Amino acid sequence: MTLPVVGLCGCADDLDPRQPQGAYLIFRQALFTQDAETAWSYLDAGTQAVFEDRAKALDDMSEDIVRFLPQVDQRLARKQTGAELLKAKQITDGKALFILLFTPAAVPVTPEIEVGTQISSVEVNDAEDEAIIVTESGQQYRLVVEEDGVWRVSSWRDLAVERTKWILDNQTALTQTVQDLIAEEKEEVDRIIDFLVKEGGAQKPPSP
Repeated sequence: MTLPVVGLCGCADDLDPRQPQGAYLIFRQALFTQDAETAWSYLDAGTQAVFEDRAKALDDMSEDIVRFLPQVDQRLARKQTGAELLKAKQITDGKALFILLFTPAAVPVTPEIEVGTQISSVEVNDAEDEAIIVTESGQQYRLVVEEDGVWRVSSWRDLAVERTKWILDNQTALTQTVQDLIAEEKEEVDRIIDFLVKEGGAQKPPSP
């Protein structure tokens, strides 16, 4: 079902988040005013979950650095992995990570941008739980209605995955480093045990 929308300019009567066009206009205004708090609140749960997962990955990396790496290497590891953001930028959760990564620079709200981001049409599916907003410039925003009855933007989910991929890549690299260190330590322990067995004639204990 397609609903043509004419003259939606973001007036107060249009800003009803229980309608897809109202939710979009609130989200649009948040981008224009660099209101990352409001922008976050109008991202759907799936998109927010991406940031929550990445914030946890940073926290997990921080713990692994303290637990497994020599103290002399920890500062560099925090910088290289991004784990230093936890304290430097007070990244305590997914919302804080989103605000850090997506708070935009000043958007020049020119007449062209205002017109181009206005709504051209709204297409709602038969179940009335998903909608596509098409702007005057041809951009598309996908929205979903959530349990509280509010429509939220889901089309930023792929962008969220793309913009936070470096965190997972760094976590993978750190995990490999930790595994290599553990393997090296085990080899060293085995060498010491072999030496003691040969020198003292003791019986080698079984491997754990």
